[in-house]
Amino acid sequence: MRMPQLFLAVLTALSATVLLHACGGGNGDPTNSATVSAYVTDDLGDYDSVEFTINTVQLRHTGGRTCEIIHEPLAIDAAELGHDQIVERVDTTMCEAGPYNRLHVELGEDVTLRRTINGQPTTDQCKFVSYYDDNSDRPNRLSCANGVCSVDITGAINLVAQSHEHVALDADLKEFTVDFATTPCEVTLKLSPLHADDKLSVGYRTSLSGYVSDLDETYDHFVLTVDGGTYTVQYAGVTDQSGIDTLLGRAAADRLKTKVRCQTIDNGTTPPTCTAQSVATQTLKTITVKAKGNVSALDSSLQTFTLGYGGTTLLVNYTKATELGKLEGVLADDATAEVTLYGFDLDYFLAREVEVTAGSGGN
Repeated sequence: MRMPQLFLAVLTALSATVLLHACGGGNGDPTNSATVSAYVTDDLGDYDSVEFTINTVQLRHTGGRTCEIIHEPLAIDAAELGHDQIVERVDTTMCEAGPYNRLHVELGEDVTLRRTINGQPTTDQCKFVSYYDDNSDRPNRLSCANGVCSVDITGAINLVAQSHEHVALDADLKEFTVDFATTPCEVTLKLSPLHADDKLSVGYRTSLSGYVSDLDETYDHFVLTVDGGTYTVQYAGVTDQSGIDTLLGRAAADRLKTKVRCQTIDNGTTPPTCTAQSVATQTLKTITVKAKGNVSALDSSLQTFTLGYGGTTLLVNYTKATELGKLEGVLADDATAEVTLYGFDLDYFLAREVEVTAGSGGN
C-alpha cells in the first residue's frame, strides 16, 4: 500500500542569474555570451532532513545548444534550505546567449529521510522512482537507471548577452510521496516548471561557500573566494556565535570550506559585499566551517574529541550536534568524521553537525 506523505511543495530553484560578461580570445565575440550562476533552494514540510545528490544540471535547447550550470555533484539537505529560507549559490559558468527550452537535471538515486517520531529520531534509506506508473513519454518525468535519475524539465529560458537580467526556472517537486511498504522505501516525485517570483524579494537570503582570506578581526570583515569570484564579507552583526573570530582564523589558516548566509549582497562594490545575516532566528547559523579528519581522544561523557587532518589537530565539542540530532554514525577513536563548526569556546571548536564517514580504522 502506498502511503502518501505530502511533505513537499518543494521548490528546487535552479535559478539562472544572467550577467553581463565580455569574453576575450577564442571566437572573440563578446556579444554572444552570458555568465550563469546556479542556485538551489527547497521548501520542506514535516521531515527533519531530506538528503540527496544533484549530479549535474544543464540548460538545453532541442536545436542542440547546451550549457552545464552545475558541474560537480552537490550533496544537499533540502529540509535545511527550505526551513531556513536560503537560496544557495552552487556554481557559476559562462553560457552561449540565446534561448533554451529544457532544464536537464540528474540526481543520485539514493535519498535519505530523517524525521522524529514520538520523540525518537528515525532514518530511512530510500530510492527515487518515477512518479508515473505507466511507461508513457510524458514531459517532466523522472527516469532512473543504474543509480542515476534524470528529468528534462520543460520551460523557456532566454539568456540575453550584454545585459543584466535575472531569470528563474523553478522545478516544483509538488507531489512528493513515500512508499514505506517497499524495501528500500520508494520516493516518487512529479516535477513541473514554473516561473517563480524572485525569492530574495520575499525574504530569502543567499548562501555562499568558499575559502577565507584577509581576515580583519578589528573591523569584522574578510574575503571569501568562491567559484567564479570573490566577496567581501562584513560580519559585525553576527553576535550569537561565540568565538567567531577564532573560528574564522582557523578556517583561513587551514583552508577550510566556509559557508556564509548573506542578508544582503551589494554588487555595486568591488568585489561585491555580503553583509552577513544578523538576525539569527532561523535554524542554521550565519557562518559555518567544515573540517574532515580522524577522531581521537573521544570522551563520550563530555562529548568532546580531537580531530586530526593535514598534519594538525583541533579540539571539538559536539554537544550541540547531539542536541540537534545531527550526530550521524557511530563515533569512535580512529573513525573518520566531517564536522560542521559554528563557534569556539573554552579551547573547543563547537560543532552543530558530525557525520562519521568511515568506521574505526577507516581512511
